[in-house]
Amino acid sequence: MDEATQIAISGPLLAQGPKLFVIDARNRVERRHLLDWLHTSMAEGGPGGKLNWVSLPISNERAVTRLGPLAEKLKENPDTLVVPVRIAWRIPNFEKSRAVKMRHVIFGDPRNPGSFRARSILLRNKRRAHCLTGQPATIDELKLRFAEISKDYDQTDNSEFAAFVVRQAGLVLDIAERGLRGRRYKVPRHVADGLRSDARFRTAMTTLANDRGESEAALYEQAAKYMKELIARPSPMFIDMKAKLDRFMLSQGYEDEVVFDRKELTRLRKTMREYPTLLLFTHKTYIDGVTATDLAYKNDLPLIHVFGGINLDFFGLGFMLRRAGTIFIRRSFENNPVYKLVLRYYVSYLLEKRFPMTWAFEGTRSRLGKLMPPRYGLLKYVMDSAHSNDIENVHIIPVVTSFDLIRDVEEYASEQTGRIKKPESLSWFIGYMRSLKEPMGKVYVDFGEPVVVKKAPNPNDRLALSKMAFEVAVQANRATPLTLTSLMCLCLLGTAPRAMTEDELRAVVNFLIGWARERDIRLSEDLTEQNLEGIQRTVETLVNNGLLVRYDKGSSLVYAIEPDQHPIASYYRNSIIHHFLDKAIIELSIFKAREIKDGNAADIFWEETDRLRDLFKFEFFYPEKQEYRQNLEAELQR
Repeated sequence: MDEATQIAISGPLLAQGPKLFVIDARNRVERRHLLDWLHTSMAEGGPGGKLNWVSLPISNERAVTRLGPLAEKLKENPDTLVVPVRIAWRIPNFEKSRAVKMRHVIFGDPRNPGSFRARSILLRNKRRAHCLTGQPATIDELKLRFAEISKDYDQTDNSEFAAFVVRQAGLVLDIAERGLRGRRYKVPRHVADGLRSDARFRTAMTTLANDRGESEAALYEQAAKYMKELIARPSPMFIDMKAKLDRFMLSQGYEDEVVFDRKELTRLRKTMREYPTLLLFTHKTYIDGVTATDLAYKNDLPLIHVFGGINLDFFGLGFMLRRAGTIFIRRSFENNPVYKLVLRYYVSYLLEKRFPMTWAFEGTRSRLGKLMPPRYGLLKYVMDSAHSNDIENVHIIPVVTSFDLIRDVEEYASEQTGRIKKPESLSWFIGYMRSLKEPMGKVYVDFGEPVVVKKAPNPNDRLALSKMAFEVAVQANRATPLTLTSLMCLCLLGTAPRAMTEDELRAVVNFLIGWARERDIRLSEDLTEQNLEGIQRTVETLVNNGLLVRYDKGSSLVYAIEPDQHPIASYYRNSIIHHFLDKAIIELSIFKAREIKDGNAADIFWEETDRLRDLFKFEFFYPEKQEYRQNLEAELQR
């Protein structure tokens, strides 16, 4: 008996009693191999004995599944143990590099071989076909589960029950297979069928049909079209291809390793496992949305579903991204209730099954550097889904990606002069990739403290939604680190048009680093004490890209920013100015208190801090008023 068999038949399968083996086979070769394995190791009365089985292409969602034979067998003894089985095909040495090769793209994923290829693999090395079993359950137990989620179904309709058993078999087999391949391949299966069989979805569709005076059949036809458009269909090969594309984009002009705190990774893994999780990223460039998915893939975290605009669903790229977990959303669907309903229940499905989701918190790239006002659309639909389906403890984690240099900033500066933004297309994407080849330093990823939504607010409670979004923004700002690029731009723009000597610049930067440490403001890795010697390399990158000017022909080495580079430099400065907001408000308020001779100076000071907070309420994100005042008092004490 080989190692694969020993692993597979452990645990509950040793129990005596009738068994029904549900074989997940995509072709005759897989079915024959699994039957030989079952006859050898699990047949009643020993090898070659009687075997009760049915074969279905469960993992091939595009195949037509004939449920009749399974439906008949499910009418048998309710104590019959239903045991799903499948082959997990292995790729030699794939776990080391996870490199998708061109032959995989041309001939198909070797983890899902066709009949000819499967036969060829078995002739060369049978150990590549790992036979595994999913967690079994009795027919009676499965009927109880089916009754819980499908209350409006006719419980005597065995075809619907058989479809449910197929989905359950696929689920437990995927769990077993992840033990071999890793959690990065955790993907939802049979989502559309799961939604259509959900009693809550069916009730909502009936209500909508009655309200609109339309037939349910017509609405289900529309819903099927929207499900095809919305639902991502991730598969291992395309997940690997997307990971390779992510790595390609991040390594073109940036250093290979993304800088992040590994302790944050442990916290993230625990949160994703235990709670519905949303990763909302700040959006400064086209590629910052891939940093979270890149880290998740490299560190074997569950697949993160990415919400993207429908404008990116163009030929080639859209096909791959949808099969790697991207959900393409229409820009406007306010007057389309069926689309909204499908989206709401799809999101609810992902939340309940603990599939993390991510999207740009601001909805669009920030053209100014500082955090933009949040877009409530997707957040509202997620919270509506959580509210309508009683999903609790949703964890919203801000993800902040910082760069030494951002290629898009040049585009933002030219747009401010009146240039029209180019529409996205395949040729645009190729051009954008080429533009990333120049050295641009490092990429830093920071995770903010999670905003925990214990119970989702009522869909009509806009105030609760805005408070939630603002809290996410506050945590995102707190997680934004000071980088050398942003500090140098802050200093040199402050002294412009005068340049600064190297000694002056170093002294000011060191002062600001010390000032930030006292206030527990995050610093990028290159500003920590052990890495300060690496600063010169970043400075060289900034000079070579033209952001800084270095003059070394005189008696002292000096740095400056050319006037035509000020719009670009201000972008990097703006990304950190919120850290200096409390200090600036205090200084302005003190001036106000000194100017007014009549009245209590302390009262005037605090009135002015409130006035300035209100004046800039559309420019910055503040914590609650009490916490805001406590922060100012703490800053005054320093």
